[in-house]
Formats: sequence, C-alpha cells, structure tokens
Amino acid sequence: MPAQAAPSPRTRLRNRVRGGVGHTGVCLVSALSAAPALADAAKDMADAPAQSVVVTARKPTLTALSQKIQNTAQTINVLPQAVLHEQGVANLQEALKNVPGVTLNAGEGGAHGDTVNLRGFPANDDFFLDGLRDTGYYTRDSFDLEALEIYKGPASTLFGRGSTGGVINQVTKIPHLGESLGATLTGGTNSEARGTVDADYGIGDDAAVRLNAMGQRSAVAGRDRVLNRRWGVAPTAAIGLHGPTSLVVSYLHQEENNIPDAGVPYVGDAPAPVPHNADFGLPADDRTKADVDILTAKLTHDFSDALSVSEMVRYANYGFVSRITEPHYGVVFTASGSPTCTGSALQPAGTPLSQILVCRDRPSSQGVVRTAMSNTQLTYKTVTGPLSHSLILGLELDQESSHQVRFANQMSAIAPTSLLDPNPNEAFPGTQTTISSRSNVDTQTASALVGDTIDVGRFTLTGAVRFDRFHARALSGAERTDEIATPRASIVYKPANWASLYFSYGTSYDPSAENLSLSTTTAQLAPEKDRTYEVGAKAQVLHERLSLTAAAFDTEMTNARVTDPVSRAISLSGDLRARGIELGASGYLTKHWEILAGYTYLDAVTVSSTAAATAGTPSPVGHRLPNTARNQANLWTTYEFPNEIEVGAGVNYMGQRAADAGGLAYIPGYVTLDGMVSWQVTEHVGLQLNGYNLTDKFYYTNDYFSSAIENHVVPGAGRTVLVTATLKY
Repeated sequence: MPAQAAPSPRTRLRNRVRGGVGHTGVCLVSALSAAPALADAAKDMADAPAQSVVVTARKPTLTALSQKIQNTAQTINVLPQAVLHEQGVANLQEALKNVPGVTLNAGEGGAHGDTVNLRGFPANDDFFLDGLRDTGYYTRDSFDLEALEIYKGPASTLFGRGSTGGVINQVTKIPHLGESLGATLTGGTNSEARGTVDADYGIGDDAAVRLNAMGQRSAVAGRDRVLNRRWGVAPTAAIGLHGPTSLVVSYLHQEENNIPDAGVPYVGDAPAPVPHNADFGLPADDRTKADVDILTAKLTHDFSDALSVSEMVRYANYGFVSRITEPHYGVVFTASGSPTCTGSALQPAGTPLSQILVCRDRPSSQGVVRTAMSNTQLTYKTVTGPLSHSLILGLELDQESSHQVRFANQMSAIAPTSLLDPNPNEAFPGTQTTISSRSNVDTQTASALVGDTIDVGRFTLTGAVRFDRFHARALSGAERTDEIATPRASIVYKPANWASLYFSYGTSYDPSAENLSLSTTTAQLAPEKDRTYEVGAKAQVLHERLSLTAAAFDTEMTNARVTDPVSRAISLSGDLRARGIELGASGYLTKHWEILAGYTYLDAVTVSSTAAATAGTPSPVGHRLPNTARNQANLWTTYEFPNEIEVGAGVNYMGQRAADAGGLAYIPGYVTLDGMVSWQVTEHVGLQLNGYNLTDKFYYTNDYFSSAIENHVVPGAGRTVLVTATLKY
C-alpha cells in the first residue's frame, strides 16, 4: 500500500469526537479486535489512515467471509459510523437512503417498524444484528451501531431463510481498552429533542465495559400530528480483548410509543392531491408501541493462527402494539343519502375531489415474538501445494415463536371523512375488543454449513453449501417441514493488487411460514426459491483512497407468493425477475474531500402469474414489481476547511415507482437536497448543523397498495433543520 500522509490534528480529533458517542476510527478498531475472529479486519483499519472510509479495504464482519470486501464476489454496501454521524442519522431507515436499490414500504395489516425492499424484493424478515436474525416490529435506532452492512442478492448460504434481494446487518459497538465519555444533544425545527451517551471504561489490560443510551422525541415536518418517542440502553462487557479467548456479552433494551403516519390514499393512478399536512388518522388513539429486549453472548477462541472457533447465542423478546387508522377508498351511499363504508366499492369516476369521501379502517394487532438462537462456526486455514484454503464449518439452531392477536378493522364504525379536508379529531367509537384472528406459530431451524475459499495465484475460488431443516407448527394444527440445500459459488480474478473482477452464483429460499404465520392452506405451499448470477468489478484508486465498484445482476424467484394484508393468508403468485446494474464510489477524492455515491438501474417485473385478471385488478405479468424504481441514485460529500470547519452536501434521487403489481397507480419520482456544517469549537466541544430536504420538496416515501380501494402512501418529511452539540472526553 503506498505511503499515506499522516492525518491532520483536526482529522484525528474529528475521528475521536464526531457524534460524541465514541472514537470513530480508534473505537471501531478496538471493537473489531475484541473478537479474535475479526482481528484481520481490525488490522486493516488500523493500518489505514485515520480518515479513510475506503470500506472495500476492510473485511466483512461475518466470519464466513474470509476475504476483504475488495475480493468478495458480492455487492456489499458498508455505511461506517463516520457517515452516520455526518448526516445526523438517528435510525436505520434514515441511513438506508445512502444505499441504492432500497425502497421503504408502509405498515400494512397492523404491522409497523422497519419494512423495506432490497433490489425489488421485500426484506422485512431480513434484518440481522451482528450476524444473527433480528426478528421483530420496531424502529431500529442507530445509537448503538458501529456500522451497517448491506449484502445484496440471495444469501441463504450465509444467513438461512429469506434474503432474496439481500440482508441488512447491523454491527454494534463493542468495549475497548481505555476510558472515554461522550454525549450529544440535538434540537430541531421538527420539535426534536434527542440525547445520546456513550461511556467506555477499561478494566485492567484485558477487559472493558461500555454503555450506550438514547432518548428521543420528535415530530415530522409537514405532518402535523405524527410523533416519534423512544428510548434505549445498551450495556456491553468484554473480556479477553488481547488474548486467544474472548467473551463479549451485550444487552439491548428499547421502548417506543409513537403516533404513526398512515399517509394519504390514492385517487385514480396517483396519490391524492391533498396538502402535505392532510391527516386521515385518528391521532388521539393511534399508537405503535414496541418493547424490545435482546441478550447476546459471543465466545471466541483461537487455538492457533490457523484454527479458531466461535459460539454466539441470543435470546430476544419483541413485544408490540399497533393501532393505526388507515385511509380506505371505498364509500357507498344508503337510500337516505348517508355515506356508509363498505370497503368494496369505488366512488364513480369523475367525482369532483371536493365530493370524495374517504373511509378509515384499523387493521390493528398486538403480540410478542420470542427467539432463541445459537450459531457455532469453526475456521481452519491450511495450504495444500499451491492452494491456500480457508475452510468454514457452521452449525446454527434457531427457535422462534410468534403470538399475535388481530382485531376487527372497525371500518363501518368510523365515519367517512372529506378527501380535501379530513377530520383527524373524529370521535373514536370505542376500544378494539373484537378479535378477528389469533396466530400462534412456533418454528425450529437446524442448519449446517460447509465452505472453502481457495487462493491460487491471482484467483480466489469460493464454494459453500448450507442445509436447512425448517419446521413450523401453528396452534391451529397446521404444520410444515422444509429441508433445503442452498449452494453458493464464485470466482474472483485479481489483475492487480488494487483491482478485482468476479462472477458469483447464489441461492436462497423463503418458506411459507417465513414471517411466522402459518395456516392449513399455506402449509401446503412449497418454498419460494431464488437464484442470482452477478458479475462485477472493484478497484481502489487514487493511492487506494477511493473505492469504485460496478456490478450487473440477474435474480429470479420461482413459486413467488403474495401475503394478504389483513388475514396474512399466503397464495401462489408466479415467477418474478430482477435484472440491473449497480455502481458505487466511496472514499477520498483529495486529502480533505470525501465522497459516498451510488446508482442502481433495476428492471424488476412479474414474469408469470397464477392470478387471473379481473375487473379492476389487471394481471401483474409484464408489470414492474411494487414500490421499485428503475433508477435510483445517492450522493454524499464533505470537505474539510481550515479552522476546524467541515461542510457537507447530499443529493438523493428516486425514480418513479409502481404503487402496485398491476400498474394501477404510480408514485412520482423526486430529488431531495441535504446539507451539513460542523465546527470543532474546542478539543472537547463540537457543534453540527444538519439540513434535510432543503428545497421543501413534497414527495412520497413508504408505499402500500393492496387494491384500488385499499391503499395509502406516506409523504416524506418537509424541510428540517437540526442542531447538535457534542461533548467528548
């Protein structure tokens, strides 16, 4: 690696202080080195300049991937802590705007929390926390995150069921030796008040403890009655930081109590032309609540430089309550002329907007999801002749249970409201007591993984296969067992140390009980099966300060299914396909000029369907997959000026999206602009100003479209300005 100029005093200070919640550079190195299995990744970062964000020079945090990202045959987007703090990111959905190929879904059927698409396919069950599945309905906050890793394409070999479009892995903070204390306090034009604390304390030469905490209360600019409230705490203890044996034990507790935003309905083929602050909910009673507890322990032992083993166990409890009043475009009139909500009729075409009435329903639910997991991996490195091997053996046991109650939607009990002047203060007709369904499902998964990565000359060959036995049983008596092998293979050619070319093949599967829901009907459905071919190139240029990536991919899903938004019943749909290209750049154009950019072109369509076209419901064949843009791009760039000042700017572009599978409606594309200015006032105090959607663009983010009469789309936040004060010792 060419010699690098030493970082300036300001850069070193910025890396220690940015965000006020930990050492951006040093802390990440210490966190990674806390687990010997990740020691190589820590060394990569320690050897790099302190300000480097060339993520392809690092290794993924997954033990099963032994190569640096530069030499891994897969598109992997990494968002380091530095970028999250520059942008003032507070939750996962805010962070994902930096990742092309990601779109946001709206809560449906009473669901809430993080719901996204990756490369056109739903990824609601594809969130992971330090490599283990993070099941649950909640808003994933960034206060305890070191980085985000987004693995694109099917990855059941690595992660088990799901992952058609990819997975999102959250990398949490780990204690480091030494002492540090940081805090941030944020206020904003959206009535935001947010505080974070990060305290680390070393114990002797080989152990440390760390505590992260967060509290937030914020509204949404332009959406008058929406409110987000949450708090969390995450203590972690580590021992054996510099020994062959290490143990890291962490706990996350987070609670939230929000007034949700169900958005606005569609009228015709587009979102209703209503003001930005139009509210069709009943905020006096609408709530989404979550109560999350996650306890994790990871034990790692290095027998030698060649042989290591790790064991990770987790118990998690996710409680939730969801009461959401959603607009429902279906009104009929009685003989007396009184409006009645039936949910089964469209108002006549050509009806003046001022005369349109909108129904409101409440597909609400509550319940708890519990998980217990164990993941064991053994890594062995050896040489046979000219071949260098990195062997991986893995065993995973996973038990999940879901107990949910769904309530009648009360559509007929809530008075219709005017489209152009909705009444959010409508009297609510009482609490929800009528239960429409109960769902009690238990699943058990047993998985075995074997893989080998072979280095020979300028080539790296990888082959792996995972065998899963997934068993699901419902209290109703429905039961299903799937036994599936998911292979993975790739070849990487390195024409130079700074460049690589690759081809990969990956597979995944999605059982009918993937979302922890099973009935006697869905128990008869075979799993969805997915495969992806991907070719790509990665390079580090400008003295390895800037990473460039390019990839072309082709994903096919066979035996695709559709989930009913209310009953959660699943039926066969057909075959889907997503083809596209992805381009990326991250790193430094000059010593002081940083850039993070990405672009995706995605052609995602329904190839075949078992659903027959009906009046008002066209066949999806040939139509784009819902909530998927053909073109999507993002850019974030910062520049360091003298006198401890840094300026940043960002652009996010989202092309037009199909709202539904049949092409009935579309979501307009948009461009938003963001900005940032930070000033390191003293060694211990910093100030940062962030502006979002600076042009106050009226646009739409989260989408849900079940039919022409059951749909909604959530407007994005208006212009927002946040000021953050940082304290660091």
